[in-house]
Amino acid sequence: MWKRLAMPEDGSRIGRGLLAVVCCWGALLTASGQEIRSHYVSKAETDGTIYHTLPVTLFENPEAGDLTFDLTYKEHRGGRATLNFTCRMARPETVDSVRFVSGGVILSGPVGRLYLEPEKRGWKHRYTFDLDASQLCGFFDERQLPEVTLYIDGRPWLYRAKRSAWRSYAPIGYRIFEMIRINEGAE
Repeated sequence: MWKRLAMPEDGSRIGRGLLAVVCCWGALLTASGQEIRSHYVSKAETDGTIYHTLPVTLFENPEAGDLTFDLTYKEHRGGRATLNFTCRMARPETVDSVRFVSGGVILSGPVGRLYLEPEKRGWKHRYTFDLDASQLCGFFDERQLPEVTLYIDGRPWLYRAKRSAWRSYAPIGYRIFEMIRINEGAE
């Protein structure tokens, strides 16, 4: 069925090296052309298209666990987006504000509580905040290792990016918001 490629004995190192180069090149092409459609949904409405990224877990706190977030952007809203996030804590706390930092991009502001819900171990917190969508392409920079800080009564609660999850998702997030920017400007 499958035939093994015959390589001359003196060229086996060259053949293996060539194979490694071809595999790396293929991986790069795959990464740069990642399919983004499975990571967001969109809906055309009379006053513009609404885009919603599906929830993604990219941040963690060793004591509290993971932080999951999703973004919603609607055209013609003055370049504003909504970021909703979910985190878990031992007690029901009141988060005052949040700060997402990636390189030089800072997305921060006061948060609104959507709900607190008791779970088997602790509490599930769900919050929302409004942000400037023009910074989202810059935020999703795979070379950075971003952090999220929640402020509870002025005290910081830090979540760090999971390195491999961030490097996998950042190019997808960038392409989603690049697509939105291009589509909105195509009027």
